[in-house]
Amino acid sequence: MGIMDGKVVFITGGTRGIGNATTRLMLKEGVEAIAICGRSEDMVGPALAKLRADFPGRNIEGCWPLLTDATAVETAVKTFVDKYGRLDAACANAGITQSTSIKRMTPAEFEEQININLIGAFYLDRAAGLIMRNQKFGAIVNTASMTGLYGSGMGAGYGASKGGVIALTKSLGRELGFFNIRVNCVAPGSIKTDMTAGINDVAMKAVNDGIALHRMGEPEEVGNAIMFLASDLSSYVNGACLSVDGYAT
Repeated sequence: MGIMDGKVVFITGGTRGIGNATTRLMLKEGVEAIAICGRSEDMVGPALAKLRADFPGRNIEGCWPLLTDATAVETAVKTFVDKYGRLDAACANAGITQSTSIKRMTPAEFEEQININLIGAFYLDRAAGLIMRNQKFGAIVNTASMTGLYGSGMGAGYGASKGGVIALTKSLGRELGFFNIRVNCVAPGSIKTDMTAGINDVAMKAVNDGIALHRMGEPEEVGNAIMFLASDLSSYVNGACLSVDGYAT
């Protein structure tokens, strides 16, 4: 028995990093069906093929709606739900980051981060939430960031967008809780993903020195937290922001 046995899950940003790690963990824990959503068919195709090869015979779908298009997101979620009959959990994990000072950041760059990280999360939450309202059950898990809690020394757009995700999570937790829908988020710290792959040794030491555990986190460690919030193990957790940052100071 796995903690995701029988669950039907839709996850954005599932082609790599935290989203892909979460998908793999859920498949290992018995998820009935899962859909990964990525930026393009070229990104989703190889990731989907690898997942199907590693987990043969499992129900794994792929899609690539424009996350800033509410209708496209709604259609993708509905198509998946129509095939499998319900939606137990939705995970809004897709996001972008830019470590750009306010002097150099253009309005377009700031707006892009808000659009993808916050508005994209809202569009998935809304599409999933409306389906779950009719079901009278479900769990929504958003991926925020420690910068949404504490701010960022470089990259105001990212911190602002992730702070919005936390507020969105708490607001929807209050609204949708009436319909037996739980809405929570995780706030990762420094995690070993494509976003942090280019950090040099000096910068890496500075990052690790600011973490109580003195290391960066693994994508799977965030994935475990997301899976917990998507599962029945967190049946009385709602509106929470779970920090997964090794205690960043």
